[in-house]
Amino acid sequence: MSEFDAYASDYDAALDEGLKLTGETKEYFASHRISWLKQRLGGGSLLVNSALDFGCGTGSSCACLLQGFGLNRYLGYDPSASSIQQARSGYTDSRAQFEHAPEALPQEPFDIAFTNGVFHHIPPEHRAEALALVWHSLRPGGYFAFWENNRWNPIVHLMMSRVPFDREAQMLFPHQARRLLRTAGFEIVLTDYLFIFPAALKSMRPLEPSLCKLPLGGQYLVLARKPFSSPIPHAE
Repeated sequence: MSEFDAYASDYDAALDEGLKLTGETKEYFASHRISWLKQRLGGGSLLVNSALDFGCGTGSSCACLLQGFGLNRYLGYDPSASSIQQARSGYTDSRAQFEHAPEALPQEPFDIAFTNGVFHHIPPEHRAEALALVWHSLRPGGYFAFWENNRWNPIVHLMMSRVPFDREAQMLFPHQARRLLRTAGFEIVLTDYLFIFPAALKSMRPLEPSLCKLPLGGQYLVLARKPFSSPIPHAE
């Protein structure tokens, strides 16, 4: 049983306790992650037909990924069966599929993979295994958008302390995330930092693109790519 089974029914309410400090909703962050990612992938010039949402939870990124990229195929994967049940009842788009068992993942590879705030919940000894699953699910040349909470940001620590399922999380510094991804066989394309200004300072948000290389934001994106030709990595 996944630890998140206990939170599936009130996940959003628990998350909102942390997000209150920002003055924004989870929908704001979800849509901005996808719009930023789309821009970093060429602003729509890169053809993306399919996406794996790794650690999808109750499916909060599903609609944003489907609409933002115009996907033909979306798969949300999460080991929490209760969360997947919630996602299936909330998102009935025929292009979307949700699974909680690794063996249920389709053999047809995806163009991109996406994860948000997932790996700080995975014990360090199991992270390589999780990354291997993503690596095998991507087509050669496919991209992996690895979003995580910024451990350098003290406000993030305060926010996570207010969320029951985040209090014991083991956060990753950006350099640790990059090392894990390289070890798993990925090439690192870029690292960006987002979400600097809360709603009270939203007038300053136009400055964020010019500040994205400074470790100031509440989250960071490590954009990685599966090489077109490489040996198959093995989980340690």
